[in-house]
Amino acid sequence: MSLETFALGVVSGLRPATSQAAVIALLKTPDPRRRLLFFLVAGFVWSMAVGLVLVLAFHGARVSLGGSTFTALVDLIAGVAALGFALGYRQGRYSVPRRQRRAKPSANGAGARIARRLRDPSVATAAVAGVVTHVPGLIYVVALNAIAAEEPGIIEAAIQVAVYNALWFAVPIAALALAILRPGRAPEYLERATRWGREHEQILVFATLTALGVYLTIKGAVRLF
Repeated sequence: MSLETFALGVVSGLRPATSQAAVIALLKTPDPRRRLLFFLVAGFVWSMAVGLVLVLAFHGARVSLGGSTFTALVDLIAGVAALGFALGYRQGRYSVPRRQRRAKPSANGAGARIARRLRDPSVATAAVAGVVTHVPGLIYVVALNAIAAEEPGIIEAAIQVAVYNALWFAVPIAALALAILRPGRAPEYLERATRWGREHEQILVFATLTALGVYLTIKGAVRLF
């Protein structure tokens, strides 16, 4: 597994996301371990399936368009997109005002809506939440492109996609472990970590997107030109 894919997995797992709100909500339900298990398994299986399909698709595109050219083009497009998101976030188009980050989450925010729906959900609802909160985005596509660029066999590709997803699902995995080992303190631990993430969200998101965008833009441009 390349260092790039590993780093992208760490970024995906630790960056602020709606999945964290869902996990906290599930930890506060009467039966958190069972619901978290369904949330984790459903989301992981869904993400694995999408990942393997896309890796195979990238293999096909690499054959038809030229391996290095296709990989470089994906990196360049993703890099420019990441820089655009970083600039928009810095200008406040996608960010939450500082005073709202310090206060409780807005009643109309995505995290608050998820929390309301997961106050006492069925296992099926928890499973759906695991899928909905882990829809593959830009970072996942970049990671899958990096995996496909190595032209791995099916088994090797499955292992690499599984490792990436294990990193992406680090928070739900840790929450499930806490729910089993320290059930009374699990929500407190996760809320404390999430609170720190919200307080530093602006700089974390901007710095991550900028670093990723610069890296991918340079990498793609060098390979293309």
